[in-house]
Amino acid sequence: MHGEIFNPEFIGLRLDYHEKLNLPRERVDLRDAEPDRFVARIFDDPSASFVGFHIFPDQTRPAVLPVLEDESVKKLWLTRNPIASFISLLEAEATGIWMVRASDPPPPDNPRKKVYFDIDRFNAHLRELNLYRGKIKSVLTETSQPYLPINYSDISDPLVGNAIIAYLGGSQRLDHFETDIMKPPQRPFVERIENYWEFVSYFRAVSKEELYAFG
Repeated sequence: MHGEIFNPEFIGLRLDYHEKLNLPRERVDLRDAEPDRFVARIFDDPSASFVGFHIFPDQTRPAVLPVLEDESVKKLWLTRNPIASFISLLEAEATGIWMVRASDPPPPDNPRKKVYFDIDRFNAHLRELNLYRGKIKSVLTETSQPYLPINYSDISDPLVGNAIIAYLGGSQRLDHFETDIMKPPQRPFVERIENYWEFVSYFRAVSKEELYAFG
């Protein structure tokens, strides 16, 4: 499984694929020059049992549309609390750290700086996210394709992992999952947001339905 293959800042291939495709992580110019060929090369791997990648609203390209319309490509629908997701985005932008692997050198033992929660930007982000989800669901509905919903907090659960394997047509069942990708320790919002009380006051007046308009 690959990561964010169309991230504007990097190419989120599985580590060994950068060498396999002769495509360094930072060479987004090579990827963007021939996006259709790039996607085709990812799927053209007879040694892989499963091939997949993540897509996000600001990373959708015309090259991805054939993949969405292809009924032979199974779809997994990952959902996450949009507030937590937005704060993680702000922290990644502030630190330049988008992913931490167990094999990476340990980061400096410095307290993480708080981020400013821009409410107007969050609302724009949420509108774009909901519009994006609506478009994806429209494609899947029009092509009569099912999808498997997964909550972000459950992705390390072996029961959920085995359900994914079964949905993808695999027969293997695992008791636990090992990954080189590490999740940062969860901290309360008050320790992560610079304008925390403004943040709290605003969201007291926002309904859950507005946040999860497209679930």
